[in-house]
Amino acid sequence: MRKAVSLEALPELAANWCKELGLSVTARFQPSGDEELFPNRLVLEGPDAQWLMANKGQALDSLQFLLHEAQGEREDAKLCYLDVQSFRLFRMTEIKAMATMGIQKARQMGSYTFASLSPRERRWMHLTVAREVGLSTESEGTGTLKSLKVFKA
Repeated sequence: MRKAVSLEALPELAANWCKELGLSVTARFQPSGDEELFPNRLVLEGPDAQWLMANKGQALDSLQFLLHEAQGEREDAKLCYLDVQSFRLFRMTEIKAMATMGIQKARQMGSYTFASLSPRERRWMHLTVAREVGLSTESEGTGTLKSLKVFKA
């Protein structure tokens, strides 16, 4: 059984793995402003950081997956989440704004359904709506991209 990497060691590990790939990248923790939705935000910076965002951030997602595996954790609040050029922080802000609109629509019409969202986006949506009294959420569909329904509880 391998030893799990601590949260504090992840910035150095991420930077080292990027260096092995030939990328000049540094990593540091920076608060997201909403630690419930986006905990342990690990910001990757440097002249080559933008390459991790190519192809809709597939390399960033892969690096994040490997870091999660190195951590050996499964609890969201203890995992690190990568961000480059505040791309994911901006998306979290968009999702929160969408949730606010969905909350208003669900209160008016009884329910509101969002089109396909990624697992991370659905989590942000579920947590945002959970802060509201009298409303609930439910993911609908199969596969990775599912719709999300906000409705009166």
